[in-house]
Formats: sequence, C-alpha cells, structure tokens
Amino acid sequence: MKESSKLEYCTQYSMCVAGGFIAAYAILNHADFLASAQTANLINIALCITGSNWMELCLRLIAVLIYMAGLSVPVIVAKYTHINMKMFCIFVEISMIILLYFFTKRINTIIALYPVFFMTSMQWNSFPGVDGFASSSIFSTNNLRQFTTSYVEYRCNKDKEHLKKTKFFGGVLLSYHAGVIFSYYVYRYFAMKGVIFCLIPLFTGMLFLLMENGLLKTIKKEIAVARRVIAAGRS
Repeated sequence: MKESSKLEYCTQYSMCVAGGFIAAYAILNHADFLASAQTANLINIALCITGSNWMELCLRLIAVLIYMAGLSVPVIVAKYTHINMKMFCIFVEISMIILLYFFTKRINTIIALYPVFFMTSMQWNSFPGVDGFASSSIFSTNNLRQFTTSYVEYRCNKDKEHLKKTKFFGGVLLSYHAGVIFSYYVYRYFAMKGVIFCLIPLFTGMLFLLMENGLLKTIKKEIAVARRVIAAGRS
C-alpha cells in the first residue's frame, strides 16, 4: 500500500472515531437520541403530526433542515470553490464542538443537538470513504453490512479484493466503536463538558490530512524559510 493511501485510511479511521464519539455523546446526554442519522427524527415528525404536537414538530423540522444544510455544504463548496472540503469540514466540526461545550442540560434536547445534526451530516458527505470503498464515518449499520457480506464473499471465492474490503470495514467498525467507548468514559467523569475531548480525534484527522496532502512538509519548509529570513535580518 502506498504511503499516501495509508494516510488516507488513517484519516478516515480518525474521523470514524470522532463520529462514534459524537454519536455516543448525543445518546448519553440527550435521551438516547442518535443525532447522526435522521430516521428516528423523521419518524417522530410523523408522530408529531398525528399527535398534533406542533411545537416539537417545528423543532424537529428545523433539525431536518439543518441536517440537509450540512449535506449540502460539501456539494456547494466542491462545485464553486477550490477549498479542501475535508479540512474545511474538520474546522467546522471543531467550532461545533466548542459551541457544544458551552451548552447545558437546561437547553431543549432537540435544540441542543442542532450543532450535532449539522456537523455529522457535513462529515458524512466530506469523508465518504477510501480507495473506492464507500463508508459512513457517522453511523455503522451499512458498515456492518459491508463487513459481513465482503467476509462471506471472501470465504466463498477467496478473492483477495473482498479480504481487503473486509479489513477496511473491520477497521471502520473498530474505530467508530472505539470512539463510542471513549465517549462513554469521558461522559462518566465530565458529563456534557466531556464533548471537548472530541477535539482529539478531530485534530488527529487533521494531522493525517495534512500529511496526506503534503501540506505538513510545505508548512515546515515555509517555517524554515521564515526563520532564515528573520536570522538574516537580525545579522
């Protein structure tokens, strides 16, 4: 495997850790609500309509719109700018984590998850997979399906491509649920404030992304040039 490919895998796995962490954060702090997906929210919207709970209906509809906005941003940025979408996504997620740090339990559960809706949907479209393997870094049902079917395919025909796929999705599942476990222990000691620890996998993903794009070497070169200029100016 090429070095650049290895770094791409590492970046994806780091974001899976972040995805698992924030998913568990939402479940542990906000009434078992999986904010990384919209299935439960859409079901509750239908139930709100039948039960005539208009206030909750409005809050949940806003949540859907926020989630859709998060899905849309990567498409718009990729189409109209030259911004590195993955790096941009990480910066947005860092800002959302800092915002969540200042939230308290007094905030309405659905409103408190608005930043999570936005950041997870944006991450989903910004980190769609690696090496031709489409995977989600924010929830794991399809990853489990891919892992299971690719392993069965490998056992049936011994195709090494299916083994490679099995290993990738196995790594995705392990990374995601490592983030879940990390979030649980952080929650035990820090409760809602523990969300700040999600910065660890995000900064790790950023580091791998910088290395993947050769930007780290460029930054080091620029720093070295700046130091020589400063040294020459002093002399």
